[in-house]
Amino acid sequence: MAGMAAAVAKERAAALGAGLHEHAVPYLGQDFGALRQECLQEGRLFQDPSFPAGPTALGYRELGPSSYKTQGVVWRRPTELCSSPQFIAGGATRTDICQGALD
Repeated sequence: MAGMAAAVAKERAAALGAGLHEHAVPYLGQDFGALRQECLQEGRLFQDPSFPAGPTALGYRELGPSSYKTQGVVWRRPTELCSSPQFIAGGATRTDICQGALD
């Protein structure tokens, strides 16, 4: 019965707008619109102070700051990799993003 209850709860949440941009729950109180406006006004790219690009953002143990697997990692913006970056192009599968992998 737990599976059925979970399915009903998911349906109810979807009916109330869960999962829609308009009902997004801000991470650590961050407001996308306000952050975007601030960056545009200041003419700068966003840098998340709560998740800075650096060795500690990669993980711990195998992917920690002193791991041989993370030595030489260079942080880049998408436009430094290609002229017209796209987050997901042509659909996605469950294996496109692998947690704990640096490729």
